[in-house]
Amino acid sequence: MKTFKILGLLLTYPTEELRKNMEDLVEVLRSENILPRKLEAGLVTFMETLAARDLLRAQEEYVLLFDRGRGNSLYLFEHIHGESRDRGQAMVDLIDHYREKGLVLNAKELPDYLPLFLEFLSICAPQEAQGTLGEVVHIVAAIGAKLKKRGSSYSIVFEALAKMTDAAIDKEFVHQALIEEAARDDSLEALDKEWDEAPAFDGIGDSSCGTCPTAQPLDFGAKHSELSQSK
Repeated sequence: MKTFKILGLLLTYPTEELRKNMEDLVEVLRSENILPRKLEAGLVTFMETLAARDLLRAQEEYVLLFDRGRGNSLYLFEHIHGESRDRGQAMVDLIDHYREKGLVLNAKELPDYLPLFLEFLSICAPQEAQGTLGEVVHIVAAIGAKLKKRGSSYSIVFEALAKMTDAAIDKEFVHQALIEEAARDDSLEALDKEWDEAPAFDGIGDSSCGTCPTAQPLDFGAKHSELSQSK
């Protein structure tokens, strides 16, 4: 389903190329007609507004939302493993699943980057894609809720993603994420300290991730096997 890839593209750093191709993306989104009509209309408005915005301002907002702190990180394993050693093995496993579908990463790409993950889903069978997305829908919903509370128009992209799977959303998880977000200090000084205090793959374990303390590790292998058996 190309809608997955389109939603992923909307979560990448805004570029002139993205703006120039926005009309084509809108056309594909409408032709697949997967999302509820009202949600699709809101998403199209977001896309058209993004294409018409001053590019530098759009880029500044993007960095502020997704790159300044870990709360809205677009790297999925950041919300599951933090900087623990387990994150490395999880990435290796995910890369293997990408390769099974013929999706080869270049050296600069991390496999848990949400837009890349959505590109992977776009080449999966619909049932498999929806099931795999369901494994991270709690993270998607939590980020969307935090963005909505901040009044960011990007929240509608996450709302659309949450509608792309039948998996139930853990409301308590989302509520806890909002509580943590309210207490978060996103000043530059706090950000520097946050990154300094958690060296990569320090061996502490999953408890080192304070962003989403109740997040559960993804089990792509088990899900893939289960879906394959159901076909």
